[in-house]
Amino acid sequence: MSEPRHIALPADCNLRTIRALHGEIAAALAGASDLTLDGAAVERADVTFVQLIAATVRTAERRLVRVSLVAMSEAACAALARAGLPDLGRPA
Repeated sequence: MSEPRHIALPADCNLRTIRALHGEIAAALAGASDLTLDGAAVERADVTFVQLIAATVRTAERRLVRVSLVAMSEAACAALARAGLPDLGRPA
């Protein structure tokens, strides 16, 4: 049986730092029943952050893993809103 996972997103979620975060999320999706991404610490986020979050949600749906975005910071919500995905950063 797979385990729920929790990942605290780093302060910098941008092109320079996204590769490590991608690896961590991919590993979590491989063995998770539920995945929580905590965005409280995000201070800088760019389009690569948005792409990673959108891809995570799509991949999770295919794998029947529930993804929750919690405590998204202003920077994270602003990046999602700029990309036309404001609902991803809002609490359910």
